[in-house]
Amino acid sequence: MKNSQEIKLYFEFDEMKVQSCNFNLRGELILFCTIKNFRREEINIVCAYSIQAKKTNCQKIYKIPIKADVISISKYDRIWLRLNDNIYEWDLLTGHTTSVLKNKFVVIINLK
Repeated sequence: MKNSQEIKLYFEFDEMKVQSCNFNLRGELILFCTIKNFRREEINIVCAYSIQAKKTNCQKIYKIPIKADVISISKYDRIWLRLNDNIYEWDLLTGHTTSVLKNKFVVIINLK
């Protein structure tokens, strides 16, 4: 695919804000988006699009927690997420999520 090629994607949602994107090794476009559902509530989703000769097909849609922030989308079908001050690696191919970093706070209170 040429770097300057325009790709038109068909979205099934009225309001969709793309937050992050990347291509994986198979040439699929992975998008992290915030949409509004029929109740007008915001939902975070990840969409995987197959792009072939200006024709786009949505292959998969995943819902992720609204409080999760996507740090990065790798070309190896892995998404790095931050949720509740913890960092996770999510493998799109297997659906497996690995906790990479747990943020532990130690609170010491001296009540003298």
